[in-house]
Amino acid sequence: MSKDLDVTFKTLLSKAEYTRLAKQFLDAPSNLQTNYYFDTPRFTLKASEIVLRVRRRENNRLELTLKRKKGYNKQEITENITEEQFDEMINNKTIPSQAILTEIADVIKGQEIVNFMSLSTFRIFFPYAKGKVALDRCEYLGEVDYELEYEASTYELGKREFIELVKEFNIVYKKSEAKIKRAYNALKRQL
Repeated sequence: MSKDLDVTFKTLLSKAEYTRLAKQFLDAPSNLQTNYYFDTPRFTLKASEIVLRVRRRENNRLELTLKRKKGYNKQEITENITEEQFDEMINNKTIPSQAILTEIADVIKGQEIVNFMSLSTFRIFFPYAKGKVALDRCEYLGEVDYELEYEASTYELGKREFIELVKEFNIVYKKSEAKIKRAYNALKRQL
């Protein structure tokens, strides 16, 4: 199990900006991952600004992650899980991690969890300054969008480097909500 603080800056990209940058970094490593999002039927976790997901990586490795906002940062708890544990989550609506269950027990108060959506991301990633850039093409609920994320070790340094990156890559900054928030908005539009 790992517990980390995540300092990330992001901007939405137009399709043209994404295409230009994807061509520029054609030789950079890339991967495809699918996130399966869980919540109670009444979206209790969402109301508490908590995200619970299972990420399937290209090698079919599964990671269960809980993200919780802590000031400017996000606390993350991540554990590897098996295919059988993932099936249990889907079919029996249970959480296979005691650490994650303990973290959210007071929020969900015994409610079951359900998988309500998936989101696939094709990610191109590479180092920049003292951090990492992720260039993402996201698909969820029949929609596609594009995003650039910059992960840094500290807020102050990351903010400066992100501003430099946006200028250097000739990107028009567009406020970007978290992928899950964009997907929730798409879900609302479909209901």
